[in-house]
Parts: sequence; C-alpha cells; structure tokens
Amino acid sequence: MGFLQRLFGRNESSKLQARSRDFQEKELIKDYEDLVEKTEEFKRENLAWQTEFNHIIELRQKAQQLEKENKLEEAISVYLKSIFAGEKSEKLNINNYAFDIERTIILFSKTKRTDELKKFLEEKIDLYPDFQDAKKWAVRLSKLNNEKSNQVISISPTDINEQTSGKTTIGQRINDFKMKMPEFNFYYDLPENSDTLNYNNNVPFEYFRKLREFREAFETIKSLAKIAENEGDYKKAIEAYKKMIAEEFEGPEPYERLIIIYAKLKWKDEEKKIIEQSISFFTNLKDNQLKYVLSLAKKYNMTDKALEYINQDKKIFYYGGAFELYNPQTSRLTKWKKRLEKFNK
Repeated sequence: MGFLQRLFGRNESSKLQARSRDFQEKELIKDYEDLVEKTEEFKRENLAWQTEFNHIIELRQKAQQLEKENKLEEAISVYLKSIFAGEKSEKLNINNYAFDIERTIILFSKTKRTDELKKFLEEKIDLYPDFQDAKKWAVRLSKLNNEKSNQVISISPTDINEQTSGKTTIGQRINDFKMKMPEFNFYYDLPENSDTLNYNNNVPFEYFRKLREFREAFETIKSLAKIAENEGDYKKAIEAYKKMIAEEFEGPEPYERLIIIYAKLKWKDEEKKIIEQSISFFTNLKDNQLKYVLSLAKKYNMTDKALEYINQDKKIFYYGGAFELYNPQTSRLTKWKKRLEKFNK
C-alpha cells in the first residue's frame, strides 16, 4: 500500500492523485501558453526592429545614390535623417547606423562645412563615448580645432620623461594570448573549391573579441598621443608614443610619428636614435616571425606555400586577417635605412 493510501485511505488517496495530475496538466498548459506568448512577443519585437532597420537602409541607399550623383548636400541631409531615426528608436543601436555617421563626417569634410562637422563630432563623442570609433572622432576633432594654429609648446629633450612598462608589457600579453589560440595550419586541410575567408579552423569568436580588448589599451594611448600632437603639446605626444614603444607595440605608428616630431623640433640626435631603434625592432620582429611561420609550415607540410609568400615579400595573416603572422617590413625598413644613410653622411 502506498504512503497516501495508508495516510488517507484508498478513496482519499485517489482524489489527491487526481488533483495532482490536474495541477500538473494545468502547469504544463500554463507553461505552454507562456512559451507561445513569449514566442509571439519575440516575433513582434523582431518585426518592429526589422521595420525600423529597413527604414534606415532605405534612407542610406537614397543617400548613397545622391553621393553617386555628386549631390553631396542632399546626401548629408538624408544621412542625418537616417541617424535621427536610429537615435530616436528604442530598438536600434549605434551599430545599425554607424555607417551613416561615418559618411556624414566624410561629406561634411568634403563640402568644407567645418563648423557643422565640429559640432557633429562633439555631439557623437558625447553621446557614444564607449563606441569603438569615438577615439578616432576625438582625434579628428582635435585636428580640426587646431589646424589653423601653429602654436607648439616649447620643450627640449631633457623635458621628456622616459617611459617604462609594467612587469609584463601589453605587447607581451597580446603575444602570449596569440600563442594560446589554435595554431595557424596554412589551410592544409581546406576543402577543395572552398574560400579561405570562410575557414577559421573553428577558432571560437571569443578569442577574436578578447584580442580586440587587448589592443584597445594601445588604441587609447595612440589616441591620446595624436590628440596631443594635434594640439601642439609635443611633450605629451612624445611621451605617449614612447609609452607605446615601451609596451612593445608591433605597429609602425609610434616610430613614424616620433621621427616626424623630432624632425619638426630639429632634434637631430633623437631623430637618428629613433630611426636606428625602428630598424632594429622591425628587423628582429621580422626574423622572429619568419622562424615561427616556417616552423608552422613544416609541421603541416606547407613549406612550399609559405616560401611562395615569403619570397614574394607578401604578408601572412592568421585566420580572418586577425593579425599578422609574418610581415616582411620591406618598404618601411628600406625607407628608414635610406634616411639613416643621410645622417651618417
């Protein structure tokens, strides 16, 4: 005899079991009805989003056609309508109309509507401070605000504070993370008639997102450097560019900008030193990259393919172009070596 039967007797037990079944059925029906309602709500939300986004697309296409017809003023007006529609929407976000913002910036510049461009940039920077292009907008705004000013804060080499990195540089942390990502296999197992753009060896998207987060630290320093340079604050700019170098940034920007700034300031010794440092850094970087890609190519029996790129001075990229596995650095090393020769003569 079951527990309920012993406790309540056979008849009462049957009633309780029936009630329990009824309750469970009602709960199942309620859960199903809730699921149906949520599904319908999702469909309504999706339809509303699609309707608003389609309106943005229609305006964008109209503006692009006006651009092709060289009706730039009219195109600006339509792009602004698209942006306004996106910003007043509760369903769309800036990613849905960022293209329209960028085209508006470009067309304001083309049509020499500088004051309107400044105001537009100020509004968007204030409205979207965390958006990925906000730093770029801030740099552009600083250049506009100072393009007619030749004022440079007077400094000497001794005014510059040397820059150091933490225990582990940003560049090293990025490289350490790259080494944890799945190895590049030179597409040795790429299916026939397949496109390399659609092949990423099942690398999780999270890895690419994390890589962008690491790079964001460098982008912040670079933006501060460019804004300072545009404002004529060469001390701040130099220190920011030197900070990037101390943190082992693998791009040419800090080296290129320091060469230009030192030339403007007529700091010959500093200019020569940074050229020598540039040549040394990128020569070592190229050599290390070369060893690594050749070791990968050998592992996957793709040495001939790797050498084909290397011998033609071509770059080799990780899946999706996420980062450079090999860069021959030919043009910039040649340029810097020629410049150094002039100093030595």
